[in-house]
Amino acid sequence: MTQKILQPGEIGQNEPFPSVVLPTDPQLFANRARRFEHLARDGALAPLLRAMSQIAHAQQQAHSSRQAEPVNDALLTASREHAMPPLSFQAERDPAWQKDLDVILAALSQCGEPVLEDAARQLQAIDTDGREAIADAVFGGGIAGGDPELHAVLSPLVGAALQVWWTRQAGSLKADDVPLAGTSTVCPCCGSRPVASVIEMSPSQHSLRYLHCSLCSTQWHMVRVTCSACESTKDIAYYSLNGIEANKPSTKVAFARAEACDNCHSYLKIFTREKEPMMDVQADDLATLTLDMLVDEAGYLRSGPNLLFAPGVPDEE
Repeated sequence: MTQKILQPGEIGQNEPFPSVVLPTDPQLFANRARRFEHLARDGALAPLLRAMSQIAHAQQQAHSSRQAEPVNDALLTASREHAMPPLSFQAERDPAWQKDLDVILAALSQCGEPVLEDAARQLQAIDTDGREAIADAVFGGGIAGGDPELHAVLSPLVGAALQVWWTRQAGSLKADDVPLAGTSTVCPCCGSRPVASVIEMSPSQHSLRYLHCSLCSTQWHMVRVTCSACESTKDIAYYSLNGIEANKPSTKVAFARAEACDNCHSYLKIFTREKEPMMDVQADDLATLTLDMLVDEAGYLRSGPNLLFAPGVPDEE
């Protein structure tokens, strides 16, 4: 008699589980805004998190303002045949994303937060080509216009609009439209890197680890104790603000940890939803920036972005 050998993430999982979970929640950004508000109740990051809540509310307005653009059937067919992301961010970008940016900017220009209002007005004065240049820099990790300070203010708003457009498009697809790619390190829907991973707790995903896309909000399964950047299963360490932790179920394991890989010297955060059922990956990632600083000091580079945050650019020596 043959017996299936379970992967680490499948242990205890008797029922079939979804390999890909598309972002179909129409209130995704509203829920994110509420989570930002909850996290901003106290702490040094409260001003940042309150501003992010305003951005998420504006994202919800944009997301609800219109329906998804039809996805070309030929594109979906080619995607299935070649196991490629159907909404690849590397393909020619649909200019319709700027409609979402306009809604976001209109909302933020009168939100009562001076920094956001000023940033929104500056972006409103930039032409479509200039906005596309910022979007290119958001995806490429560069600095648009050669001004790091201005880019750090404007790029999160552009990133917010890109998230809305891609999330709406991804939510309009069916599971069969999204084939599993040849690697688990990028989103099977848009090809972007994950912002973080989560040990889920829903009945169909219980105790399984899912990566969460930084762009289109799609989730995809990846076995635990595996580097999300290079897929190595060796030399994986887990850091938290309490120190180095083991990867095993325990009440002592922190809600937020950094999964660090000595093979590629990168890291990505991993959250345990059971400890914070109301968590939101994007919001809780920004609320735990102290953990990023800790792991950065240990010599690891973050492997996935948060498009709502533009990290500082190191000075050239």
